[in-house]
Formats: sequence, C-alpha cells, structure tokens
Amino acid sequence: MWPRTFPTRIGLIAFGAFVLRVAYVISRRDAGIRGDALTFWLDAAHLADGQGFQRAFEPVPTAEHPPLHVVLLAALHRIGLGGYNDQKLVLCLVGTATVVLIGLVARDLAGDGAGLMAAAIGAVYPPLWLADATLMSETPYALLVIAVVACAYWFQRVPGVRRAAALGVVTALAALTRPEAMALVVLLILPLAWRASPAWGGRLRVASVAVLAFLIVIAPWSIRNALTFEEPILISANTYGAVIGANCHESWYGDQLGSWAYTCFRDRAPGDESQYSVDYRDRGLRYIRDHAQRLPVVLAARMGRFWEVYRPRQSVYFQGSEGRSGTAARAGIAFFWLLIGFWVAGLVILRRRGASVWPLCAPIAMALIVALMAYGSTRLRIAAEPSFVVLAGVSAHALAQRVRRGRAAARPG
Repeated sequence: MWPRTFPTRIGLIAFGAFVLRVAYVISRRDAGIRGDALTFWLDAAHLADGQGFQRAFEPVPTAEHPPLHVVLLAALHRIGLGGYNDQKLVLCLVGTATVVLIGLVARDLAGDGAGLMAAAIGAVYPPLWLADATLMSETPYALLVIAVVACAYWFQRVPGVRRAAALGVVTALAALTRPEAMALVVLLILPLAWRASPAWGGRLRVASVAVLAFLIVIAPWSIRNALTFEEPILISANTYGAVIGANCHESWYGDQLGSWAYTCFRDRAPGDESQYSVDYRDRGLRYIRDHAQRLPVVLAARMGRFWEVYRPRQSVYFQGSEGRSGTAARAGIAFFWLLIGFWVAGLVILRRRGASVWPLCAPIAMALIVALMAYGSTRLRIAAEPSFVVLAGVSAHALAQRVRRGRAAARPG
C-alpha cells in the first residue's frame, strides 16, 4: 500500500531517484571522463596529495575553477574514493538531495501533493540525473541553487538578520561552485531585503548582514588568489576564458554560432594564469566591439541554444563530448520541451494564488542572463532546472486534482 505520510512518500521517491542515477552511472562505467570533468578530477587529486590548487597538466597554481567542487572531490580522494566512478556514485547522493529539496520547496508553496509531484519529476528529469553522472560541478551547484531558493522562502516568512546571514552563506557556497551565482546577490538577496521591511533601516540591516555573510565566505579564496596571481581573480579565471571562447569567429560566424569554441584559445599570452586569462577576456571584448553589428544574431542563437530550439542535434553532440549518453541527451531535450508548458502554467497558478514566485524566478533569470552574456548551453541552464521542476510539479498536481474532480463529478449518483 502507498504510504500516507509525506516524509515516507518523498523518501521512496528519493530512493527511486538514487537507484536511477546509480543505474545510469553503472551503465556508463566504461565511458571515462574528459574535458572539465577530467580537470576537476586531476585538480582534486593534486589537492588531496597536498599540492594545493594546482593546474591539472601544469605544476603551477590555478584558480581556473571555483574551489568547492574540487574540495569535495579531494575529500573523496582522501577517504579512499579516488576512482572517478566511485565519485560519480557519491554525486548521485548529492543529486538525490536536490530532488528532495525540490519536493520540499514545492510543498512549501502548494502543499504535499505538489511537493511529491515535483520530487517525482525531478527524480526522472534527464537534465538533472545526466549532470549527476558527469563528475562536473553542475551536481553540487544545482543542490546549492535550490538551497538558496529554500533559504529565500524561509527568510521571507520571518525576515531577520540570522536568516539573512544564512541566505548570504548559502549563496556564497553556490558562487564558490559556479561563479555566476554571484548574480543572485543582486537578483535575489537585495530584492528580498527591500521587501523585508517598510523602513529603510530594516532593509539596510538585513541586506548588509546577507552581503557581509556572502563576502566573508568567499573572502579566503579571493585573498588566496590575490596573493597568488598578478591580476585579480575574484573566484574563477575560467570566467575570463568564457569571454574569448564565446566571442570569436567560430562562435559568431561558424557552425558553433551562439556556443563556445575551444579553437578560440590560441596564442596564449605570457605570464601566470591570471595574466593570460585577462588577455583572453580583453581579446573577447575587443571582438565584440569590432563585430557589434553581428551581436543581435549571436544573442538570438544563444537564446535558441538555451531553449534547445537552435541546432538541438549539435547540443546532443556537445553533451556527448562531456561524457553523456546520446540517447539520454535526446530524451533530456524532449523532456525539457515537454516541461516548458507545465512550468509556465505553474507560474500562473502560483501567481493567482498570491504566492511569491521571485525566489524561483531569480535563478531562471540568472541562467538567461548568463546565456546572453556568455553562450547557450545545456550545462549553463542547470541553475534554472530545479525551479523549472518545482513549477512543473505545482501545475502537474493542479492538473491531476482537476482530473480527479471531473471524474468524481461524472460518477452517477
């Protein structure tokens, strides 16, 4: 018999989510790792061996990637889980925690049924479980982004300095996983602080506490970078690399229009990682200025890639280059298209009920901004996926309720 209590039900859904993720990892155990996944794994091995944050293939300091995911993998190395398949299995647990948190956020907004529906969708939604098996930072990032959303709703219920501090800390942890999460300070924390109190004093107090907590958490890494490199790197040098990769001939005129091209990384400037990364950034910005008339076409292509309507077959190829199954990647695109109508309906339903939707919309807005400013990619959409699933769960539950009411009304007598 299907259990009655919400904790038991969501626990069963979480178990199913974990089994699905583990089964996929096992089915791909011979696929190996490549690209950023290989870099993360090697960086973590260096850190676990006491070499600090060192580039994967060069014995020099690095801030190519934010530190949190590397630290997580290094901790697994230290406890004897150094194999990449072992680490992928651990990330399946992290992805399962994301499913549970999605369910809890949906429950908070629309009740037990919506929470269970959202968790069930999250359990089988390919863009989430595909990420969990790549060994890349998308898995902890998705968990931390939905944790930021949960903290935002928690803060909204009873605004105060302690909850503001917690929101700032979790946002900083997300930024130390993927640097674009810094945008949530402006997109989410400051708007919440504005609405927290009718008085300027109250607004400033909670905003200051949240921002200060954010800065305290990222400060050690940023200070380390300032002491290590010639040029300032707040969180990640890879941010500068994204500028050149997304703004060169191949990604503006070639078959990778609207995406990112590794071939743009040529003629590396002398100096340390910060110096040649800054040079990459400057070259990318110059390219934008010199080809400004092409920008509308590029932005449209980036949005097309974000919504998987521009060259979706190429998206499958790109995902395959990251170690994802082509069949699963195609299923993920189809599932994403199916979900669009449901999450839009969920947004309308919550607005009609008077629920606050901005904490859910802020990560979506951030992902859209990143796609416009950088490039369109399934990977860069990951911050929006938990919100999509929450909204889809709300509307799917509302639809199920309507169907049940219609059947009950149609019964004779």
